[in-house]
Amino acid sequence: MRIKKLKWMAAMTVMLLFGAASARAGGFMQPNLSTSGAGVANAFTATADDASAAAYNPAGAAWQEGFDLSLGSTLDYRNSSVKTAGNKVAPNTAQSPNGFFLYGAWMPVGGNLGITGGFAPLYDLRNSWGNALGNIQLTVDHGALDAVYAVNSSLAVGLGGDWYSSKFQLTEGAVNFSAKRGNSFGGHASVMWKFHPAWSLGLLVRSGSNVSLNSGNQTIKLKLPDSATLGIAHDFADVWRLETDVQWTRWSKLKDLNVTSGGATVVANPLSLRDTITAMVGLTWTWRENSQFRIGYAYDQGANRSTGYNPLVADQDGHRISFGAGGDAFGMHLDLAYNYTFHSNKTVTGVFPGTYRDRKQSIDISASKRF
Repeated sequence: MRIKKLKWMAAMTVMLLFGAASARAGGFMQPNLSTSGAGVANAFTATADDASAAAYNPAGAAWQEGFDLSLGSTLDYRNSSVKTAGNKVAPNTAQSPNGFFLYGAWMPVGGNLGITGGFAPLYDLRNSWGNALGNIQLTVDHGALDAVYAVNSSLAVGLGGDWYSSKFQLTEGAVNFSAKRGNSFGGHASVMWKFHPAWSLGLLVRSGSNVSLNSGNQTIKLKLPDSATLGIAHDFADVWRLETDVQWTRWSKLKDLNVTSGGATVVANPLSLRDTITAMVGLTWTWRENSQFRIGYAYDQGANRSTGYNPLVADQDGHRISFGAGGDAFGMHLDLAYNYTFHSNKTVTGVFPGTYRDRKQSIDISASKRF
């Protein structure tokens, strides 16, 4: 019986990976929102079994009795450049973002109503090509607060609000735009359904938000995308968990990064972004109680179209591989994850011609405690 289960698990993994190869992702959303999620390439919506449920699927907190707190950090590394005519290579000198995340989840013992909350960088866009192509830095920090209701032993729902705090800098030609902070708000809903003892399904739907940033008499207006994530997970022999997630993101609503003053355009930065789908698959092995090894894969296709490509949003197809591990130590639960993303070279013609190259790595670490 166990051999049959292992064969079926292997076949399911192959099918999921094959299906992921036709999917799309992109834009400048931060891929890793927690260390446990990063280890499985963020295929975590149908699992959400720690405090980072606040980011992936708040409804998952319904099965976490007590108070769970998690604090972590992300270190990013990037190697990006463009090869122009005459085989000249221009490096992208933007510094990779490093940040931290904080999550909490509370569900009273024997109760059916709980809360989750969290803070993390959700969007980060950094490209520096010099004044000829422009330099940009957009950081959007995200806070969320949810009420979670356990309908019964197999179904839970969550409803919450989003707060976005945006910081934007753009240098292009003679224009130097710098806006410290712009606040905006949105909302989201989540579902976790354990429809069979070995299966779970998770769903998170999030609205976007409109941000207006001002620098003196100049203004830039951003439209952060709507998104929806669906995940399904299956447990094997009580020690293996296989999950696959699909995320749709509405990048097409962000039409430009124009700077205006008095209704007139000071700097025009039209964008040609498409809606994207991210496909992720992750495998977790619980080799002993509260100790896991994780591996994941995701296929990313950039939101930036070849036609109308704007290097300020340098974004292209890629493959992401993840590894992670976690276990109890020093009275806490510690997690560590590593991601490597290989982006396919993208040859662009038109206003900003050249072959764009990008490689990314990240290391995530976190400490959690359940009270």
